[in-house]
Amino acid sequence: MTLPTASATSSGRWASFWKTRLKEPLGVGANGYNSPTMRKFWLCVALAAMTMGVIAEPKLPRTNARDLNQRIQRLKGRVVIVNLWATWCKPCIEEMPDLVRFYRDYRARGVELIGVSLDDEETADQTVPPVLRRLRVNYPVLVVKQDLDQFADQFDTAWRGEVPRFYLYDRQSKRVKAWSGSTTYAKLEQEVKALLNRR
Repeated sequence: MTLPTASATSSGRWASFWKTRLKEPLGVGANGYNSPTMRKFWLCVALAAMTMGVIAEPKLPRTNARDLNQRIQRLKGRVVIVNLWATWCKPCIEEMPDLVRFYRDYRARGVELIGVSLDDEETADQTVPPVLRRLRVNYPVLVVKQDLDQFADQFDTAWRGEVPRFYLYDRQSKRVKAWSGSTTYAKLEQEVKALLNRR
């Protein structure tokens, strides 16, 4: 079939053509849904979906122990909380709404919160963003890009891999406390108040 040319639109045949085509489902004809038209249509749909997926899931920033320590040092003058977590850790997910609310309330008061995902780096860009969107996470989240044993050796030799894990830093970027296990808004508030009042 030859499609109408642009000149055909002036005579109204372009509109007539589409009215005729829309009387039957797209691609249904002599060859049914296996027609070349239908195959091209679904190929375009698949490519569009893949493209949208790439746009919707940007690559998350990576970090290692050295980069994370440098990032904390650059935040001197603020109280910093680092949260190690993973998407497969149920307590980590359950406490996130409290972390979101806490960061919303305390960021302007001089507190910085950094989430560090321990998810497999190869799949983190697929597993982590859906969680961040669903829970409306408002603080920066990084993904560890080095072997976790090396990360532990360089960041905290006392850490044995349990999550969630928290680290608290004062305004001089000095680590003053570390703890494992779930936390709450009230606990975080209690931990930072004394540091915020200290000059």
